[in-house]
Amino acid sequence: MLNTRNGTRKRGARRVGIAMGLAVLTTVGLTSVTPASGAGASGAAAAVGPLASTCRWLATPGQFWVTDPVNSPVALLGGVYGDPGTRGVAYRVNGKFTHSTTMSFTAYDNLDDIPAANYVINDRDIIPDPGSVNPFVPGTKVMARNRNYTVYFWPDSVKVPAGLKNVILYPTKPGASGTGAVRFAVAYRQYHPQPGYPTITGIRDAHITAVSAANPSRRVACPLQAAGAFTRIQLADVYAHLKYWGRIQAPPEPKTGNKIYFMTAPASIFLGLDGYPGTLPNSCLQYMLATLPRAQISVTTMHAVPEYFNNDLVTRSSVMKDYPIRYQSFGVNYFTVNTRLYNSGWVNTDNAVYTSKGEWTTVYLPGDPQLPAGEADRVRSMARALHFNVIQMPPPPTGPIQRLLPYPSIAIRQKAISSSFRYSNTALPCWSKNHSYKTWGQQSSPAFFAKYASNRINNGKYYTDGVKLTFAQFVRKYS
Repeated sequence: MLNTRNGTRKRGARRVGIAMGLAVLTTVGLTSVTPASGAGASGAAAAVGPLASTCRWLATPGQFWVTDPVNSPVALLGGVYGDPGTRGVAYRVNGKFTHSTTMSFTAYDNLDDIPAANYVINDRDIIPDPGSVNPFVPGTKVMARNRNYTVYFWPDSVKVPAGLKNVILYPTKPGASGTGAVRFAVAYRQYHPQPGYPTITGIRDAHITAVSAANPSRRVACPLQAAGAFTRIQLADVYAHLKYWGRIQAPPEPKTGNKIYFMTAPASIFLGLDGYPGTLPNSCLQYMLATLPRAQISVTTMHAVPEYFNNDLVTRSSVMKDYPIRYQSFGVNYFTVNTRLYNSGWVNTDNAVYTSKGEWTTVYLPGDPQLPAGEADRVRSMARALHFNVIQMPPPPTGPIQRLLPYPSIAIRQKAISSSFRYSNTALPCWSKNHSYKTWGQQSSPAFFAKYASNRINNGKYYTDGVKLTFAQFVRKYS
């Protein structure tokens, strides 16, 4: 299915909100994964009984795993391994592939990190049940009705039975710190549900059954935490992560000039990643981030937009393609006083407007202080005429959790990046592969931005950059 753009109309059937799943911080894009031991094997799965649930998903429990109405994470499980009834327990998920742009399952340790690639499985890597198809695999019908799957969350201290398919390990020991409670969490995500298939549909269709890891066909009592306890677990994870890896750093920016640079960030300084980024701390997010000025207008431009999967335009005959990306969004990294993500601060590929040249230009109005109403109206009017998107930056956040995210900063997120697409966010060199991740935020040299920022060399025609302007400079430049 092609995404069509003409530079003058909003894309898609409806406005979609935020496009990222967070565990207090920005998350990383979906990646290809190496299956767990036994995952993806062609042998027969363990016998399963009639469909029944002994556990329940917790839909966005508490304030420390934050989501929005249409995106990830939509549902969670969590507990402390070693609590009564938790040892030797696996969790079987019987569900239907969602009607969404992406779908994934992820397991986290007590630092909210993903221990290894086999603690994640993404939609296109899930082997469907016999007689079913995976609609996320290129060449299959997007609207296929026979779309059942079976996935297992498996304790990483227990050997996976030979031939068991679609296995994701979950932690039964502390994370990188090697100390602390053996907390774990597992997340079920879906991004941008198709119109008529809200997020809750995927949750209802995904039944969780606690089973014995010694005999996966035998159900056991569900030992997982209630929502209140789970919230406390997540709060402990946040502070454990910050204590071990250090503070969240703002994206680097040059000491002089009005240029805005986009670059990837060390994965170790973020929590609740949405895909395995590689061995910590020597890995980077698959998102591009940039720091914006507080009191100036920011104008950012993606000079060409990759072809993507427009889930708003699916028909009965639509067949999944090997899209360069399946989803992309531009937005503000920010939490309001109740820690909900800043809901009006997002533009994604389906609801954006594009210039006549096919560029994706977004104007960020300053948040500290905000423009006078008359000036803001003038900027918005000029932006509409130019087919620019406009986002009003919120005021500076208050509160200890809210201030964890550097202000003001923005991110470009790409989901389900094809391995054949050479100019994605992943094309940017990763600073922490050759340097201490703790020094990333201190960089300001021209050589740093020339190598590590988005530009034609790294991202081809799809590169992204920006400029900082006063109101008078904006009017002069775009009149």
